[in-house]
This record gives sequence, structure tokens and C-alpha cells, in this order.
Amino acid sequence: MGQDQSAQTAGDISNKVDGTLIGDPSLEIKGLSSIESDKANTLTFFGHPRYEKHIYGKQERVVLIPRTYVPLDVKHITFIKVNNVYQALSRLSQFFDAQANAIYHISEYAVISDEAQVSSSVSIGHFTAIEADASIAEGVVIMDQVKVSEGVSIGAGSIIHSGVKLLNGVSIGKRCIIYPNAVIGADGFGHIPMEDGSYTKLHHHGSVVIEDDVEIGSNACIDRGALGDTIIRTGVKLDNLVHIAHGAEIGANVAIAAQSGISGSSKIGAGSQLGGQVGVIGHISIAPNSKIQAQSGIAGDIKEENQKWYGYPGIKYFNYLRSFAIFKRLPELLERIRRLEEK
Repeated sequence: MGQDQSAQTAGDISNKVDGTLIGDPSLEIKGLSSIESDKANTLTFFGHPRYEKHIYGKQERVVLIPRTYVPLDVKHITFIKVNNVYQALSRLSQFFDAQANAIYHISEYAVISDEAQVSSSVSIGHFTAIEADASIAEGVVIMDQVKVSEGVSIGAGSIIHSGVKLLNGVSIGKRCIIYPNAVIGADGFGHIPMEDGSYTKLHHHGSVVIEDDVEIGSNACIDRGALGDTIIRTGVKLDNLVHIAHGAEIGANVAIAAQSGISGSSKIGAGSQLGGQVGVIGHISIAPNSKIQAQSGIAGDIKEENQKWYGYPGIKYFNYLRSFAIFKRLPELLERIRRLEEK
């Protein structure tokens, strides 16, 4: 923590990813850049043939390249050959993340209950409130205007961005990242219809359990369970504006893209991937390693593992493509039928 980013050299970077360096090992690296920007003293990467023309700019910088790529010009560009460019970039990005490398500091404007358990090695931003019985482990970084309610626990090394609301009893695991304005632990959409057409509220007594290495996007909402808990398993990645309803369970290493919604008490199997704007109805199960295309709607159990699904209601991916090939020709086929009928 508090690491001087300007001290990183091409040699340092190469060692961190077990790379093979071609060029100047002493070249200082002060940050990351896109390959098109031609920004001096930065680290970038070459991951697709269409960007090859951008490699050979005028500035001194470091470029991550696949081991199979042979550089055309090594005069002022330093190259690091790696087995997998994207994995290497992911590993290196943490060294240039100012938030992940913040110096521990508790703002004088933070409000922290005397009954909260706060490690000495944490950062807490301006106007953040931490209530009684909250537990904040070492290495946690909490930004400005965060609400950490009574009984919340946050595991070591987690980062909570500005405006996040962690409501009563929520449990956050280790090394989680929660982006701005996410709300975790609000009551679910539990309203019971009455005979007169009105609704009575079902008060929620469960909570939300988030395991280790989870990332939750900006403005995402994860509701507490009505009686049991809503559970987000290890390694889950949720995009911005994702909604997880009360009592749902998201399996390990599931990835869900923006504006998707998982209804109450549904279970998403480990390793599944859901595209943007996918809808899942309540009380169903989706088999592990399912891949659901964007804007699909899942209205029943998926029992087969390792399958792709598309459409509303969702059907197998290639069946959907074959069906759509027919559907888009329906006006033409209808006209042909009319002409045949006229004869």
C-alpha cells in the first residue's frame, strides 16, 4: 500500500508476469494506456491483429505481446512477451490502481460507532458512517459517503466505492470490490395482495452473504432474503445495474452483464454467463456453465449443463437461430401462400 507507481520499470513488470523482455529493462512505467494513444512511459498491450499498426508509435513505452508475435521494430519500443496477454494485463493492472494502493487514512469527517470493530490498517473516506457491531477487517478501503449499517462485516482487502449502502447484517467477503451507489441488503419486492386489492408488506428477516473475490457494479441492487439469505458465491462478477432479488443464489464464478434481473429464490449454477438484459423468473434453477445470450428470458428450469440459450422464452441457441431464419421470412412466405391460393 502507498506504493510509488513511478518506480515500476519494464524489468519489474516483466518479472511480475514471467515475461521475456525485449528492449530497455530500466524504462520507467507510470501508468496504463490504450495502444492507440501512443503515450510515453506507459504500459499497453497488443491483443488483436487490427491494432498492429498502433504498436510502432513515436513514444518510448512498453507493449505486452504474445510469445508468438515477432516485433518489426525494437528501436524505442520495449516489448514483453507473455503466454496470455489479457491475463498478464489483468495481473498488472492492480499495480497501477491508485485505489487498491491507497495509503491507509481515516477521515476526520467519518462517523464510526464506538461499538464497531475497525482494524488499524483501513482507509475510510469523508462522511462515511459505520454503525454498531460492524466489523471492518485489515486492508479494507471504504470511500466517501458509504453507509455501513449495524452488524455488517467486510472481509480483508475489500474496496467499497463512494455512495455504497450496506444495510443491516450484510456480510462481504475478502478482496471484494463494490462500485459506486450499489445497494446491498434492502428489502425485496415482497408484497402480499389482499382481498380488497391492496397489498401488505412482507418484512424481510434474512440478509445477504457475499463470498470472496466478488465484484459488484455501480447501481447494482442485491435484496436481502425474506427469511433465509440471498447468497453470492465466490468469484461472481456483476455488471452495473444488475438486480438480484430476495433469496436468490448466484453460483461461484458466474458473470452477469448489465441490466439483467434474477427473480426471487432462483439459483444460477456455477460458471454460468448471462448477457445484458437477461431476465430470469423466480423459483427456478439454471444448470452450471449455462451461457444465456443478451435480452433472453428464462421462464423454466435449465437442467442440461454447458448449453447455450437464446430468445424469449429461452430455447437452445442454435434452435433459436434456425427458428429466426424462418421467422424473418414469414412475410415473404405469407405472400407466396396468398399467390398460391389465388391460383
